[in-house]
Amino acid sequence: MAFILRILRALLPLFFFYLVGKILRNFMAVYRYQHYRGQAGSGQQGGGQQRTSSFTSREGDPYEILGCPSSSSNDEIKKRYREQIAKYHPDRFVGMSLDEDFVKLASSKFQEIQLAYDAIRKSRGF
Repeated sequence: MAFILRILRALLPLFFFYLVGKILRNFMAVYRYQHYRGQAGSGQQGGGQQRTSSFTSREGDPYEILGCPSSSSNDEIKKRYREQIAKYHPDRFVGMSLDEDFVKLASSKFQEIQLAYDAIRKSRGF
């Protein structure tokens, strides 16, 4: 009996930190959802954005979407693209028990990032 109590006493802090981590992760996901929804504005109310061959965006500048200046090198642009794709990939949010709206917003942002990167890649020829 004493052995079982020692094991439980040793595992209790680990379990506590696991729960705190899960709670903080959910709070951060909700914060990101609210922050992104505030930036999205009314552009998403008309339905989902279809992926087309030409770049069309609410913001207009593909460099702004990737978060880098137009004077950036190709390697910097690729790095920012990978960061943005990892940040907004829809599969990342599926297991978090979030709203379907948030997953749709992340998906549309993901497509917007891909279109912006394609436009930059075509214009620069890499």
